[in-house]
Amino acid sequence: MSLLTDVVQSMLSKNAANNAPVEGQGQADVVVNAALVLLERAGGVEGVVRKFQNSGLGDVVASWVGTGQNKGVTPDQITEVLGLDNVEVIAQQANIPAAQGGDILSELLPVLIDRLTPEGRVPEQEQLANLGKTLLAGLSAPGIFSNTGKT
Repeated sequence: MSLLTDVVQSMLSKNAANNAPVEGQGQADVVVNAALVLLERAGGVEGVVRKFQNSGLGDVVASWVGTGQNKGVTPDQITEVLGLDNVEVIAQQANIPAAQGGDILSELLPVLIDRLTPEGRVPEQEQLANLGKTLLAGLSAPGIFSNTGKT
């Protein structure tokens, strides 16, 4: 199982007791796909980086893009930077309470951006769709996104 899948399924499992059962790989794919759509709507990785920089969290997002260890981000910071509406969309698609959307994104977004910037460079907006497809295809392939990279 990949690190990306582990992150998503761990967050979804935390909420399984209060919601519909976690559907495993399919639900993880839905959440990652929703996060990729969110990235695209926000102007790609570059747009998200800019939003974090403008919110005083440039050092945090720079760690996700860079080749070193990723810095953490809180659910409240995610909600502040990306907006409550965007966070609620992720929660709705994950079939969890809206208040938990920030929790998922605070764990997922650092790993996702890390994987979308494997060489420490922000991809062009038009490259995002192809990179996203590669990530989604790799979710079920063992070892492709294992914890051996920058994270």
